Amino acid sequence: MSLSLETVIENHLSPRDFLVGGAVVVVKDGHAIYEKGFGHARLGSQEKRFTADTIACVMSIAKSFTAAALLTLVGEGRLHLDDPLVRYLPYFRTTDPEASGLITVKHLLSHTAGFGGDLGIGDLVAPNAAEFAFYDQLRQQVGLPDSSLSSIRSREDITRFIRKVALADRPGNSWHYCTDAYIVAADLFEKVSLQSWDAYIEDVLFKGLHLNRTTLDAEKVRQDDDHANYYTSEASDDRRILPSPFPVNPLAAPMGFLYSTAKDLARYLNAYMTDRSLLSPPLMEKMFEPVWRFDPHEGYALGWGTSAEKGYTVIEHGGGYQGVSAYLCMVPSEKLGVIVLANHDQTPSQNICYRVLRALLPE
Repeated sequence: MSLSLETVIENHLSPRDFLVGGAVVVVKDGHAIYEKGFGHARLGSQEKRFTADTIACVMSIAKSFTAAALLTLVGEGRLHLDDPLVRYLPYFRTTDPEASGLITVKHLLSHTAGFGGDLGIGDLVAPNAAEFAFYDQLRQQVGLPDSSLSSIRSREDITRFIRKVALADRPGNSWHYCTDAYIVAADLFEKVSLQSWDAYIEDVLFKGLHLNRTTLDAEKVRQDDDHANYYTSEASDDRRILPSPFPVNPLAAPMGFLYSTAKDLARYLNAYMTDRSLLSPPLMEKMFEPVWRFDPHEGYALGWGTSAEKGYTVIEHGGGYQGVSAYLCMVPSEKLGVIVLANHDQTPSQNICYRVLRALLPE
């Protein structure tokens, strides 16, 4: 006798995977076929179980929203992926203006612009940055005095900050994940569209896709009864649970400070896998086509990673931060997607995601 889909999924999940709490949702053919919460969204006096409707920070999963916003401008003919950024942002430059003048929109979205990695400025502008364990080391690494940090009040200011940054390589010659690049991408969206990135994301993408529990507003999240708090552990003892600060960073929202639920992210994945897709087929092809290949099976496209599993193309992205672990993966050809959200940074969300995906993919 064949097992039910729910049983197959349950056989590849364990409550022990979630050090505090989390949720898993699986979608197939436009419908959720599995939804379950594990453990706790909050511990202590405000104890609350984690559900598929619990709002949690998803961090870098936000990058695909930013990429989608820019691709709508490409579809309207207002933006071209192979154009240099300076065509739209004339104040964009690094310490080498000639080399940075070669950085294209595609380079920016695919982490092939030539930056050596994260710049740090995106994390430092968080209003509660000093509460995080990484703050002192990052502050020293970036070398930004208080006066300069306090003067950064807009995404354009962050774009202008990059004039102090030296490229590690020529644009297009290497891949280094640079989360801060997506703040520049939002600045680009605002200058080309002449509208706020935040308003577009909230009013067009969230509302248009009926992501009713997805928001950029951290205070709105905190006031919601079904929201997550965040937790971490010491490296020497991952079972000693410690509270972690609430991740909030409005300026850096395009790179990661977005809040959603496993159910809403299921709707989001479905928006790429239905006949009435979020983007037109030609734009989705641009979005999912690897710009950089790590090997024959894995690469990075525009706001999404790509991989292969059992011969199927997988589109994926994770989100990690102190207190946060999240992962999405989908196989558009099978209209199959898996969402994992968790509120402890050492939760193996990618591993969970792939265990479930492998169990459901046909041989």
